[in-house]
Amino acid sequence: MMGAMARPLRIEMADGVYHVTSRGLERREIVRDDADRARWLDLLGEVASRRQWRVLAWALMDNHFHLFLRTPRADLSAGMHDLNSGYATRFNRRHSRVGPLLQGRFKAIIVESRYHYWELSRYVHLNPVRAGLAEKPQAYPWSSCAAYFRERDVPDWLAPEEVLCEHGRTVRAARAEYAKFLAEGVASPPPSPLRQVVAATVLGSERFVERIRRWLGTRRPDREVPAARRLLGSVGVADVEAEVARAWAVPVETLRVRGTRRSPARAAALHLCRRLTREPVARLGEHFGGISAQAVCNLAARVAAERRTSRRLDARMAAIEEALRLKCRM
Repeated sequence: MMGAMARPLRIEMADGVYHVTSRGLERREIVRDDADRARWLDLLGEVASRRQWRVLAWALMDNHFHLFLRTPRADLSAGMHDLNSGYATRFNRRHSRVGPLLQGRFKAIIVESRYHYWELSRYVHLNPVRAGLAEKPQAYPWSSCAAYFRERDVPDWLAPEEVLCEHGRTVRAARAEYAKFLAEGVASPPPSPLRQVVAATVLGSERFVERIRRWLGTRRPDREVPAARRLLGSVGVADVEAEVARAWAVPVETLRVRGTRRSPARAAALHLCRRLTREPVARLGEHFGGISAQAVCNLAARVAAERRTSRRLDARMAAIEEALRLKCRM
């Protein structure tokens, strides 16, 4: 079914900057003690060193972790596979367990270079404070925060100076400003900088988002990936189903059931999919209960005719179309 095809959009570029998160399966713990935490950190260092990643900030929590990093080569997925699968293998072996440890694929947001570096690093470093694991981010031992204020014992793969250099003429001055910035975040928790993310995938200026959109357009991404549809401005079948189900207050699944041709919601979904999506008619028929392409066209035409005679129906359909247009610009 089309609804089961959705998966994260991967944008991998040389010298790409990313905020990456990965969670435990069903939000379960991915570390049980400091030995596990040390193993994860050792493996992060191995992967980052081997791939020459520059990690700007990191935080390991009990059931998830955050990475803020720059990849000189377009190898984020390969490196994350090394990290996640390698750690899961070590964790399972140590705790005599089997099965997946992490929940599906990692989530990655590509970030414009130098765009809100302080805000993003603070967001990562404040995670332990928000979770009640530390009163100050510098006191939490399983993040990069303390290293921001150290002269020595900073691993080669960690690059706090790339964040600190945004403020202060000297490293000492920048550290003082960053400490003040963290304290302000503890005293008055700021909104997440990720609230500005476009299509759950891109964080940056309008010019940067447009650059990613053009880059993505040359690579013909799978339009069943929701983020790809939103970035490229096209509507998908799942988008239409969600809005129609909301407007008619029915479960999405009922829209796909054959034998309910007279259902106004199902007819509306078929009409809008025919009108707004790029799916072939035959594939729409398969999705909506295995009906023929001709049946899809007939239903779509019937709704179009009803819209011309019913102001109420036309207004409802127009509201759905507007919601879909807004969704694809998010």
